[in-house]
Amino acid sequence: MNQLKPILIEDFNEIKSPSSLKYSPDEKTLAFTIVQPDKENNKYSKNLWIMEENKEAVQLTSSGKDGDFIWEDEQTILFVSERSEKKDDLEEKTTFYRINIHGGEAKQAFSVSRSVSFFKKLSDGLYCMGIEENRNSLPLDADEKLRKEEKDYHVIDEVPVWGNGRGFIAGVRTCLYLYEEKTGTLKKLTAKNFDTASVCVSDEALLILGKEWENLIDQTDSVLLYDIKEKKLTTLVEQKNLMISSAVFADGKIVITATDGKPYGEGQYHDIYEYDETLKKPVKKVQVDCLLGVDIMTDCQYSHGESLVVAKDGTIYAIAQHGYKDGIISYKREADGSYEENEACAWNGLVCEIASGKGKLSFAAMKANGFCEIYEYKDGTVTKKTSFNDAYTETHFISKAKHMPFVNKDGVTIDGWVLEPKDYDPSKSYPGVLEIHGGPRCTYGEVFFHEMQVWASKGWFVFFCNPRGSEGYGEAFADLRGKYGTIDYEDLMEFTDHVLAAYPQIDIAKIGAAGGSYGGFMCNWIEGHTDRFAAIASQRSVSNWVSDFGCSEIGVTFDQNEILATPWNGMEKMWDCSPLKYACNAKTPILFIHSMNDYNCTLDQGIQMFTAVKFYGVPARMCLFEGENHGLSRNGKPLHRMRRLKEMTDWFEKYLTKERKN
Repeated sequence: MNQLKPILIEDFNEIKSPSSLKYSPDEKTLAFTIVQPDKENNKYSKNLWIMEENKEAVQLTSSGKDGDFIWEDEQTILFVSERSEKKDDLEEKTTFYRINIHGGEAKQAFSVSRSVSFFKKLSDGLYCMGIEENRNSLPLDADEKLRKEEKDYHVIDEVPVWGNGRGFIAGVRTCLYLYEEKTGTLKKLTAKNFDTASVCVSDEALLILGKEWENLIDQTDSVLLYDIKEKKLTTLVEQKNLMISSAVFADGKIVITATDGKPYGEGQYHDIYEYDETLKKPVKKVQVDCLLGVDIMTDCQYSHGESLVVAKDGTIYAIAQHGYKDGIISYKREADGSYEENEACAWNGLVCEIASGKGKLSFAAMKANGFCEIYEYKDGTVTKKTSFNDAYTETHFISKAKHMPFVNKDGVTIDGWVLEPKDYDPSKSYPGVLEIHGGPRCTYGEVFFHEMQVWASKGWFVFFCNPRGSEGYGEAFADLRGKYGTIDYEDLMEFTDHVLAAYPQIDIAKIGAAGGSYGGFMCNWIEGHTDRFAAIASQRSVSNWVSDFGCSEIGVTFDQNEILATPWNGMEKMWDCSPLKYACNAKTPILFIHSMNDYNCTLDQGIQMFTAVKFYGVPARMCLFEGENHGLSRNGKPLHRMRRLKEMTDWFEKYLTKERKN
């Protein structure tokens, strides 16, 4: 008899997530944040922790409101806190605190009368700060009455109109400023239409990655260099040919990861370039054959931090995904200027971020079937450094993901998995749920997925796979452009057949399908193309590519890239690829979940499909969440996340745990 506790809907609130790993200047002490859902206050608690050499991690702050931070010296951390409440919703204010890692209370350092999104130290008392500005808004010193009135208007003069989790963003840019603590003055560095993505700091300069645009967003990026001593800003890489994901100083060189999108479009792998001082342009050094970054899916990690690529002693370290597993790959610069590629650290799971210390790497990662912890890689050996979630793991039933790959009708190997239900008895019959990931260039792996584990604990089979279009298996495998609803749908149906053949214990009359984003698109597609499922849960979905083009924050870029058409040069193709076209065939009871502030897959997409199936007499229900965006299932308010999962669970219980009516 299995005495382990079942995993419940509310259990994600117990999981702690380490993130934002940063080493002190002497590279001896690691600082990081712990993020944990706070059900009682319906928010997320954030506190700072440190881990000194050869010592256990200790908590540094306890307010639950302490987030972004930097090291000022070996003993002092400067961080942003929400401890200081704003007077009204018009006030823009960011308060900074200092704390000594060896004791004492945090003390207020200074406040900036702006909303600071990120900050870096240049020298004592001098910082660079990312500050969001709207060129269409009244200045901060304008009459308060006028500013309050202005909040009722949104001036739109460019596309995208809005941004997920940000609201209306037409005219909004993240501008880069220098802040001098002694005088309290801010000096703007970037142009009014330049949107700053990231900054890398050396002793002499700032490396600024971003893009300058007006009217219609540009997919390409530029890199600027600011000489701190000369106070001079120059353009190193023009905004012309490359989509750039990172720019770092590396042992006296400037290294960027970028792609020209040829031939696979905006989702193409990013290669490694080095800026050539003589040629005055970036030169490709490494043709990368894998994703540099994080795309393995989980709903129990709340931040991937900023450190996906780091430079150390002439070597570039990056998170690299091969198949459904992450690892850390290294590119060492040789004397002739070439780079030698090596696997620095293999990993069976998800690597969320990395940080370089003296003779070692620390990284936050999830092992197969486990939660995120901090690990250290040194001299070829990986050592687990934290155990924040071990107590939960040891006392709860976690269904181990059973690898079930298969070869599809086109001879392509597809990775898939099955979670067996709690107290599984092969002589009994069980419901099952097919889970479909988002993206589509995302990946399922073997790391803990709370939603799936809840259903396994309820006594259901859960099965999931990486159909063509998924990330990690090469460019050709991931290239789904112009093929939505074809080979991907076929792979999912073949995988379902594969699982049902392997597990006759799954009642074929009681299987459901669930997915969000691209997975929501596929749920809508399934609705109009088969009646093999007893119920469907479609979340944050796309149903009509024609209207999505004009409404989504990424419609004019993503949709054109993925469907290979626009409403003016391929209306019929966009409609053919739209699930809404096939809603007249709908038969399966379907639940729609959508967030009111989802500007990625906008609300109209769910409503159009809901209206259509209702029109054709299909049982349907829709649950809308105020104040939530595209990330509801992963970082929405805890009470909303619980209600979302309850809606889905109740829907499947209604249709999968009773006899199906034909």
